[in-house]
Amino acid sequence: MLKDEGYTFICDFVGGETAEIDVNRFQEEVHQRGLDGTCLYQGKKYGKDKDEAYRQADFFVFPTYNECFPLVLLEAMQHGLPCISTYEGAIPDIVDDGVTGYIVEAHNAGHLAAMIEALTDDKQKRMDLGMNGYRKFQEQFTLDMFEKRMSEVLEQLM
Repeated sequence: MLKDEGYTFICDFVGGETAEIDVNRFQEEVHQRGLDGTCLYQGKKYGKDKDEAYRQADFFVFPTYNECFPLVLLEAMQHGLPCISTYEGAIPDIVDDGVTGYIVEAHNAGHLAAMIEALTDDKQKRMDLGMNGYRKFQEQFTLDMFEKRMSEVLEQLM
C-alpha cells in the first residue's frame, strides 16, 4: 500500500522464523508483492547488533495476533522509538495510543498503513511519541521499577 502511494522506504524484519513463515516463504511474499530491496529479512539479532537495529530505526512496528506482553515493545521504547502494534494481550497497557505510538486493529492492513504513513510524514510526531515512550519505559518498566512493584506486592501479602 505504501509503495503504491509513492513512499520510498526500507522495512527491516528482525526476528526468528516461525511456524507460519520461514525465510523462504518471506522471500516469496516479498518478491510476489514487488518489494525486493525494500523489505529485508535480517534474522535474529542479539546484544550490540540488536541495539544497533533499534538505533537505525525511525519507528517500530509489531502487528501481532497472539502476544501477551511482548518485551520487544519495551525494548523499542527504551530506545526512544514510537511503536505501532495491535490490540492484543497487554499491548494497550504498554503502548498508549496516540501518546507513545499507535494501536491498530489486527488484520487491518489499511489502518496499519495509515499509521505508518502518519509516522513517516511527521518527524516531530515520531520524536514526540518516541520520547513519551522512553519516559514511560523509565517510569514503569525498568528492572528497578519491577523490583519496587514486586516488593510492594509482597509486602501487602504479608
